[in-house]
Amino acid sequence: MKNRSKSYTRHHRERIIQKKWAILKNVYQMEDEFLPVRGTLSKGKVHCSCRLCRYEQYHDIPKAKYKVRWRALQEEIDD
Repeated sequence: MKNRSKSYTRHHRERIIQKKWAILKNVYQMEDEFLPVRGTLSKGKVHCSCRLCRYEQYHDIPKAKYKVRWRALQEEIDD
């Protein structure tokens, strides 16, 4: 495990909190008085399953790892 400073940990904790805060405010449209305490957002997940955030899933676009597997299978069949 890498030795990381406290400032590194604080920076990434704040980055994740801001990301989840934006999802709660902009996607779920929660008002300020109903939002949880900011520190509680550093752990756990805030899921957003809207069509904007999960574009690939709704339009059946395969992930890169599946594309690679598919191409490998196609090459085996062609050979």
